[in-house]
This record gives sequence, C-alpha cells and structure tokens, in this order.
Amino acid sequence: MALTGVKGLQRWCQIQTDGYPGVEITNMTKSWRDGLAFCALIHRYRPDLIDFKSLKSADVFENNQLAFDIADRELGVAPLLDAEDMVALAVPDRLSVCTYVSQFYNVCNGLTPLGGMGGVSVGGA
Repeated sequence: MALTGVKGLQRWCQIQTDGYPGVEITNMTKSWRDGLAFCALIHRYRPDLIDFKSLKSADVFENNQLAFDIADRELGVAPLLDAEDMVALAVPDRLSVCTYVSQFYNVCNGLTPLGGMGGVSVGGA
C-alpha cells in the first residue's frame, strides 16, 4: 500500500536523506530543527550548492539560514520558515515544516539525485 499525505512526504524525505550523518527523519517537527535535513535535501539534488561535510548540528541558525537562502535563490522554494523560529522553538510547527518540505518534493521528485553522503561524517554535534 502506498503512503500518502504527511506519511508519504516523510517517507520520501527519509529516502532522500538516507546516509546523511546527523539526519534522521522520524517526524515532521524536531527532525528538521537543526537544519541538517533541509541541507541534506538540497545536497541530494544539488551537491554543488552545500558543503554538507562542513555543517555542525549545533549551528541551528546557520544551517537553517543557509538552507532557506539557497532553496529560495537556487531552487525557487519560497521561505515559509525562518531561522530565528527554528532556534527559538523546541518543536517547530508541523504544518509549516510539511508545507515547506512539500515544495522540495514538488521541485525535486522525478529528478535524478546527484549527491549523497556514503560514509562521510559531519561536524560535531
């Protein structure tokens, strides 16, 4: 049985970010807070835009700002979230995250992934 809606979107994200260090998408809230999952989605399709190895999970503001700026400028994914909120909120708004991530799905689904992390570790937690 095919997954649809939020569960289908979450599963697509899990598949796209599989193997990225520090990225484990178990939900559509806290799994996105540190910005690594957004950066991994971008890197998966446009590895030329983000040096994923240089990112640190503790840099919540910087990771999110980087992802939101690049997604807007290079992929046409309008920023529905902002980095300040991701820092301030222990649990990001689920609807906002889902709506934002669905734009990545709309842009990337059907494209050939060019990136991936195969055994590369990310900076400190």
